[in-house]
Amino acid sequence: MRVPRGRRATLARVTPRRTDFYEIPALYDILHAPGTAREVDGLERIARRFLRAAPAHRAGHPAPLRWLEPACGTGRYLRVLARRGHRAIGFDASRAMVDYARRRLRDAGLSARARVILAPMTDFAGRLRPRSVHVAFNLINTIRHLHSDRAMLDHFGAVARVLKPGALYAVGISLSLYGIEQETEDVWQGTRGTCKVSQVVQYIPPDCTPRAPRGGNRLERVISHLTITRPRGEEHRDSTYALRTYDLAQWQSLLRRSPFEVRVVLGDDGVEIAPPRIGYAIWVLTKE
Repeated sequence: MRVPRGRRATLARVTPRRTDFYEIPALYDILHAPGTAREVDGLERIARRFLRAAPAHRAGHPAPLRWLEPACGTGRYLRVLARRGHRAIGFDASRAMVDYARRRLRDAGLSARARVILAPMTDFAGRLRPRSVHVAFNLINTIRHLHSDRAMLDHFGAVARVLKPGALYAVGISLSLYGIEQETEDVWQGTRGTCKVSQVVQYIPPDCTPRAPRGGNRLERVISHLTITRPRGEEHRDSTYALRTYDLAQWQSLLRRSPFEVRVVLGDDGVEIAPPRIGYAIWVLTKE
C-alpha cells in the first residue's frame, strides 16, 4: 500500500530473501496495526457526517453500522470496528491474510461481530446479502492493485450491489501528475514483543509524460525492503509489486462510469477539499 511520501532512507547492503511481503501477515500487522484506532475514528466521523442510510440512534448513542472492507488484509480495521460494537465483514484474495484475520478475530472473541471471506475485489457480491452494508471503505491506495478500467468497474459494481441506498464508499487514493513526480521512499517501523520490523518502500513512477498522460505505462513500481530483527538475529526480505496510476481526469472519468456519485473529497485531516491534481485524498462516494 502507498501513503503520502515522506522521509528518505538508504537500503541496507545485504542479500535479502525474495518473498511476497503480503504473504507474511504477522509482519504486515506489526507495521500497520498501530494507529488503526485513529483511522477508524476518521471513518466513523465520515459516517456520522454523510451517511443517509444509518439506523436510528438508541438511547442517545449511535446505533451500530454494517461495514465492509474490500482487500481487508490482516483485518486490523475489522477488529477495531467490532470492538466498538459495529458489524463488519472483510474479504481478501490472499489465503494467508484471510487465515490470519480470522484467527485474530477468534482469539479476541470478535467472530460474532466480524467475519472474513476469501474473495477477489472484482467478484465477491454473491457471498454477501444485497443492500445490507451502510459503509464500505478502501484506504491507502489498495484499490490501485486493480490494473484495468474493467476490473475497477467490476469492483465498483460489486460494491454497489451490497450497499444500502444512501450508503457510502470511502476510497483513499493518491493521484498522479504525470511527468512531475520523482522517485521517492517511505519508512515504516513497528515492534511487537521481541520482534522489530523496519520497511523501506521505494516508489518508481510510470513513464507517462504531461503531453501523453494516457499513453505509456501507467503502473507505478513499488519495491519493499524489510529488516526483521529478533533475538536470534536479523533477516532481510525484498518484494515488488505494481499499482495502477490515475491523474485527476482519468479518475473522474472512471467514477462517472461507475454506479457512484462523488459526495465529498476529504484531506488527511478530514477537512473537505477540492479534488486534488496530485496526492492523497479520501473520496466519499454515494450510491443513490
